Amino acid sequence: MLYTFAEASYPERLLVDYLQRATPQDAIVLWQDGVYLCLKYPDLFLSLEAPCYALDIDMMARNMQSLINVNEIIKPISVTQLVELSEKHFPQFAL
Repeated sequence: MLYTFAEASYPERLLVDYLQRATPQDAIVLWQDGVYLCLKYPDLFLSLEAPCYALDIDMMARNMQSLINVNEIIKPISVTQLVELSEKHFPQFAL
């Protein structure tokens, strides 16, 4: 399954519920304002079993490279790589 998160304002309990469901065969993508989630809830992302990605253009637009070393927690991906993930993972869950 592909989980995508586009907002930074999810209640923590809701976010925890969804992230805990993700398995190593799934993928998590943060995009748009969702890229802020790794700053807002860093401990949640450190303990993920599923790989987690953030859309690089959204991170650059918010100057996040200077705020955290996202490569340790979240791997930046291009739009092309996002399309590849969406082809690989089914079903898809968008929040």
